[in-house]
Amino acid sequence: MKWINLLAGFAIGFTAAYAIKQNRSSLSSNEALDIVKQAFKQNGTIDGSWIHTTTKILQKHGMVFEGFNGGIIRTVNNEQEHFEFFIDQKSGAILELNKL
Repeated sequence: MKWINLLAGFAIGFTAAYAIKQNRSSLSSNEALDIVKQAFKQNGTIDGSWIHTTTKILQKHGMVFEGFNGGIIRTVNNEQEHFEFFIDQKSGAILELNKL
């Protein structure tokens, strides 16, 4: 019986650690916005940015992603450019980028 209790305790501990790790691997909206800002700063100054703090579901190419919508305004060659984006909450990848 002691081995069964030991194995059960190990399984419960492993499951709890895995669940905690999965929760920490998701980006907050502020972390997601920082990723997008860093990508845009390479090609010009950022004049403004925004992001929704609640997640949205995006279905693309038969796959489902959960992430954040937001926008960036930057200046390139003295002209403002407006963009909207969708960033994946788990990977931090920018999955959609549309110039307005």
